[in-house]
Amino acid sequence: MDGLVWARFFSEGFFGYGEKGNFKYWSLAHFAPIVLFGVAIYLLFRYRTAIREWKHEENFRYVLGIAMILCEMSYYWRLLYVGPGNVGEYSLLDKFPLQVCGWTCIMAAIMMFKKSKFFYSICFYVCLTIGMFPLLTPAVISTAGPGYYRYYQYWIEHILPPLAVYYMTFVHGYRVRIKDMIKPTCFLAILAPIAILANLNLPKLVSDLEPGYTPNYLYLAVGTSDGGGSLMDVLMKIAPTLWMRVLLLGVVVAILFFSAYYIQKGIIKLYTHATDKKST
Repeated sequence: MDGLVWARFFSEGFFGYGEKGNFKYWSLAHFAPIVLFGVAIYLLFRYRTAIREWKHEENFRYVLGIAMILCEMSYYWRLLYVGPGNVGEYSLLDKFPLQVCGWTCIMAAIMMFKKSKFFYSICFYVCLTIGMFPLLTPAVISTAGPGYYRYYQYWIEHILPPLAVYYMTFVHGYRVRIKDMIKPTCFLAILAPIAILANLNLPKLVSDLEPGYTPNYLYLAVGTSDGGGSLMDVLMKIAPTLWMRVLLLGVVVAILFFSAYYIQKGIIKLYTHATDKKST
């Protein structure tokens, strides 16, 4: 009996899946993590010198890196123990390493462990551009509000990588160059074709086990959508075919990358000017 109680706790309780509508856009459950994210960014900037000179700074970076890896891996562990829910997006088949958020968690963790400028440039451009959309449109947690583990796992997974970028920017003074866009562009150029192949071929490979299964890696699959209101929902209306959508998404990403670079450059220039003026 105890075993059944624990099984129900994991599958229907805190580690379960909930029901559609448990999480609503721009409710307190949506707004609160974004506010905490903003507060954390401010605190990193405000106390950047103290953090840099702190004797436990290296240990703190390690803790953040480990937290990101555990957060990413715990979703796999949860699926293995609890099993898939009644919504396709929770299938283990949807957790092959073909999503940007999972890779940025891993790369940001390595960046924190090694103080890696190589991974910093990738994480900067990816996390601070397309990595912001899941915070504004968290469609995949429509069934999981604050009463579920998935809610906390989602926000930690999507907030810690960009927060790590801000950490290395403010605390250690890392900066990107315009030519550093090559690395995140190559990363996405490698990931996208593999995701497209998985979207097209996985349904055939698992048709006997999961009839009707439709993967949506990178949200590029034809005719599938999370239905929660996201960037890809808009792009699918403008570009209904796969290749039109890929081309349009490439243009959007390029605009975002250049915007991130010039916004950073403008902020640094304004801050330097204000600091110099204040010192005189």
